[in-house]
Amino acid sequence: MNSEHYRDEVVRRQAEIAGLEVQRTKLVYEAAEAEQKRLVLMANASRAVTPSAIAAGQREANRYSLLHAKINGNAAKLASKIARAQSEYQKASKNLNTALTQERYKEIQSERNRLIHKIVPFLPALDDFLYASSKNEDELLSSGEKNSKKNYPYPPHRGSFHIITGVNGTGKSRYLRSLIKHGAPEEYYKRIICLSGTAYDRFPLQGDAENAKINYLYFGNKAKGNILSEKAPFRLLAHYMLGEGCNGISGEMAGNVLEEIGFSRKLGLRFSRTAYKKGLRIKYNARASELDIIIELSSTLEQTYETEDRLVSISNGEASLLDLVFQKNGEELTLSNLSSGERLYLLTTLALCFCVRDGTLILFDEPENSLHPHWQAKIIQDMVKIIGKMADECTTVIATHSPLIVSSAPNDISLICNLPSEAPWIKSELYGRNTDTVLSEQFGLNSPRSLSVAMLIQECLSTLMEANENPARFIKAADTLLNQNIKLDQDDPLFSTMSRIHELRERFS
Repeated sequence: MNSEHYRDEVVRRQAEIAGLEVQRTKLVYEAAEAEQKRLVLMANASRAVTPSAIAAGQREANRYSLLHAKINGNAAKLASKIARAQSEYQKASKNLNTALTQERYKEIQSERNRLIHKIVPFLPALDDFLYASSKNEDELLSSGEKNSKKNYPYPPHRGSFHIITGVNGTGKSRYLRSLIKHGAPEEYYKRIICLSGTAYDRFPLQGDAENAKINYLYFGNKAKGNILSEKAPFRLLAHYMLGEGCNGISGEMAGNVLEEIGFSRKLGLRFSRTAYKKGLRIKYNARASELDIIIELSSTLEQTYETEDRLVSISNGEASLLDLVFQKNGEELTLSNLSSGERLYLLTTLALCFCVRDGTLILFDEPENSLHPHWQAKIIQDMVKIIGKMADECTTVIATHSPLIVSSAPNDISLICNLPSEAPWIKSELYGRNTDTVLSEQFGLNSPRSLSVAMLIQECLSTLMEANENPARFIKAADTLLNQNIKLDQDDPLFSTMSRIHELRERFS
């Protein structure tokens, strides 16, 4: 049905509710009037002298008492009708919003297709891409996953730490997603944990992974309906925090990580609850001052009657996580009070502490987002420490653009590749190296302020002194420097120096 039908339904329900409210107001007035007459008659009967007058007054008062009760009964029935009408009104409003959204979507699709048909004749090479808009997202991603195998066909090595780099568009995110469908047989991995520092990850949503034999956990911020939710991944986390992860080993690791970044070991969990009244499902939230459960993240963490009861309520749909309350410098911080970097760091480390088990595959897309450089290095160190403590064999694959992420993974457990590539995973030798070195060796980007470039410039200047007699040395040094393809802005102090070396190189050639 179109939106006009639902709009008419909304207006009709509004009019119905208004009419019923008028009737209810009238009944309330009549009930008050009957009660007033009853009280007057009772007062008159108390002042009467003869028994017959007293009895008559009481009979009349009783009549108005019955009338008052009858009117109240009718008012209660009317209130029930109003409740049903309001329920139908809400349903009609929801249908109207859905219809409007669908119509708007069709308008956008129609406009998009119109533009595509105008553009396609001028860009024939992009036909396949442009007409891919007729496919749904899953079909597009599936196609991308197949193509990503051309970029990098090698699965990760079981039990190792893997780092993927590459410029935008080389298939890093698609490779991660392809591992969920094609690279993780159930005899190889028992659980997949997906972590994301970006809202544009390609991971399936919770419940959408196709391989039902593998326990799939998505800790990104995407939710159903293409919306972003900062609480959705923490709701999943709460289930494991109160369930299988509620043990001393997980508690101690989580507490240590929180303390290292300035948070208290105490963590509060606040829930919204669901009640049923006369068959209707009613949600209500705990008062803002209440914390349903307070957990001490330490080696003494264990399940209690309280945590088990709340876990059952979550599993039955009778409760869901409303908020987490952290403590930092004596101040209580809810999820909305945390910075984006704090939220990502806490979600990542807590998810690993409470969810990692033997045979887990961990996929992390762009962990560096929102993180201070110090935390970019630290998060990898914490991941290595937590995984080593929680599991004997766990495989990790990280896609990143950060040299700090690359240089923080220990060489003895790490493999690396730069997409696109046809070469197998190679052993990393970048642990602890400075940023300039990593940018040069792994990302192919040479900083004009790096030590290697500074030495090349110095070599050019030194050999220039004798270039008239022996130009070969200067030419060799200049070629080595210029082949670094260093890009400089004209305002850069080194721009004139590099330009002069280039001019002299041309003169001596």
